[in-house]
Amino acid sequence: MGTRGKLGQLVRWIDALWRAVSSLREVALETIGLGSDVDHHTEVTFRAVTDAVLPETPALGSEIGDEHVPGGLAIALDEFVVTYVDDGFQLGLPHVGPHGNIQLADPIAHALDFAALALCDRSENESEPSPDRPVSLLDPGEASPEAVRDAAGTFSKLSSKDRLRAISILDEFELSVTPGVDDLFEFDAGLVGQLVVGFTEMIYYSEWQGYDEFTQPPSERVHPNDPAAVQSWRQTGFPGFADGYAALRGYIGTDDGTLGDGETWTTIDSDAASPVRITRQPGSFRENEYDTSDYTEPYPE
Repeated sequence: MGTRGKLGQLVRWIDALWRAVSSLREVALETIGLGSDVDHHTEVTFRAVTDAVLPETPALGSEIGDEHVPGGLAIALDEFVVTYVDDGFQLGLPHVGPHGNIQLADPIAHALDFAALALCDRSENESEPSPDRPVSLLDPGEASPEAVRDAAGTFSKLSSKDRLRAISILDEFELSVTPGVDDLFEFDAGLVGQLVVGFTEMIYYSEWQGYDEFTQPPSERVHPNDPAAVQSWRQTGFPGFADGYAALRGYIGTDDGTLGDGETWTTIDSDAASPVRITRQPGSFRENEYDTSDYTEPYPE
């Protein structure tokens, strides 16, 4: 790496560290009720995640139909993923008191930036980061290009394929510390990748988009159960959900299985070497062949 390359690398890391410090300040302000729930850097980063995981695919329009062109950004999936992550995953700091639940969308956005920096440091990115890429993810007039460029971290400046490469190397980062005698903190960055890819896909192909207000309790939500109301259902031909059974219908069991025993209700695969059947009673677990007699709990209560 030449002098120019090393200088660019230094500038990217200083920029990322400055953004991380700024986010810590925003978290502190939010804790005392003076900051916004989600900072602009997080919004831009999750928009880049959604664009990489569920991109718009114009080429499919002429091939299989115009309904297959829109991606996740067309239905504001990025905004809901931020809400979903903040509501469902929090870092608990019990010694801090009632404000000790840290929402994770902001830290995840910075973890993605650090993965993008590592990717660039290894020269494993196919395209150079560009401040114009995050600008292109917003609709005209949604925000000024200058504001987007100021908020964008390295992750959102990568090409969509390089963003996925950055996510893949998160598996290499792990941290384990014991701040106190009885305290253990473990961090596996690979979970970040699983979350931003897996949950983004799961939400997109679920019934989420059809709900009038997803954040309401399930009993208060309204869903039309109409394929026309859900973009992913239109793209996959999913006809909508059907009512399930309100009662247990039995237990799946085989001759050599540990569950499903007693009177057989029906057999669903009689041709199998060990016929698969539905029974009216559960079986019971059996001792397996693993010897765990010398196992020692590493962190006993």
